[in-house]
Amino acid sequence: MLAGRVKVLADGDGNGNKMAFRLELPSGREIFGFGTENVYGGDWDLGPTWNYLIDSDRPLLVDTGRYGMGGQLLDLVRHAGVEAGDIHAIALSHGHEDHDGGLFEIVQATGARVLAHATYSHLIRCYPAEAPSPEREAFPASCWQCSMPESFSQKHCVAYHRERGGLAVEALPDSGATMDGGLSVFHVPGHSPDAVALMVGEEALLVGDTLLPNITAQPTREAFYDLTKGVLPPGFSEAQQVYGLRAYIRSVKRMMDIGRQFPDILVLPAHRLYYNQRWNEMDLTARAREMVEHHVQRCGDIVRIVEDGPRTAEEIAREHFEPRLLKGMGMRLAINEVLSHCELLHASGDTLRLEDGRICATGSTGFETLIRSL
Repeated sequence: MLAGRVKVLADGDGNGNKMAFRLELPSGREIFGFGTENVYGGDWDLGPTWNYLIDSDRPLLVDTGRYGMGGQLLDLVRHAGVEAGDIHAIALSHGHEDHDGGLFEIVQATGARVLAHATYSHLIRCYPAEAPSPEREAFPASCWQCSMPESFSQKHCVAYHRERGGLAVEALPDSGATMDGGLSVFHVPGHSPDAVALMVGEEALLVGDTLLPNITAQPTREAFYDLTKGVLPPGFSEAQQVYGLRAYIRSVKRMMDIGRQFPDILVLPAHRLYYNQRWNEMDLTARAREMVEHHVQRCGDIVRIVEDGPRTAEEIAREHFEPRLLKGMGMRLAINEVLSHCELLHASGDTLRLEDGRICATGSTGFETLIRSL
């Protein structure tokens, strides 16, 4: 169904880098997609970031690619017959650098308004007095939990954060509300506290990283809430409202509900839409269900590992993940993944964290009941 609706306007490579396409919805409305290059590679490769232009009298661009990709994206947008000055507003699916990295460059070129979830504008600012360590005083709240070495952050992130933090950002409407152009907004935190999905009429759903073909989005950790709760906007009094696996599973279940209500809705993710020379179409309800079951299985695997004795998060990661996935930055991602699942397991009473940081089993297995109840 997807491949038959797409008209490629600019050929990219076999994974979609530098591709531009037009998608006509049954109503006649058009959405354009643009694949901007991503720097990840190897076994953690996401493919390009897919940025979308929702065509109307006031065109809306969704996401802006990685830092330095603003110019490439604007070149791709011209294949849609749209010039930089035609873009009325930019909406962000969430505040990760491969989605808002090109934001400053595109705002400078277009003068477009910036729209994001209410938490975004709070998290992109610096609060030196609130920072968890002196090394993080020059970085925004969104990066206080970053596990990358200080040398990496200083080299790759300073200019990006300085430019992004100086932008004026308007809050998107509340979750479930409809904005101009018949777009509905849904707050879907978990992968990122500010993540949103945008529904175009009842025909298409732009899901950001919340649901992806073939690969899984990494959940945040509820522990991050303790770092940022002092700078979040009012209304977020619990960690699981915006961070962690419980938040993510609730968001996935919201996507499942939308899929049940609109079974023919077209799902447009921010990665892997086109990859390995093929279009990857998702059934919204089925993919959401797969994600819930994936996390049930992962929690079960972790419980089985620690039943043999207490383990550190790294030891669990080495037993659970294939060695090829632990190379380079892979181990950092795997440890975060393990800890996010352990937070849910602690909440269900199935594991405990010992004083030395090791995880141990309690003998119960209530995690699945908890996940089903979310």
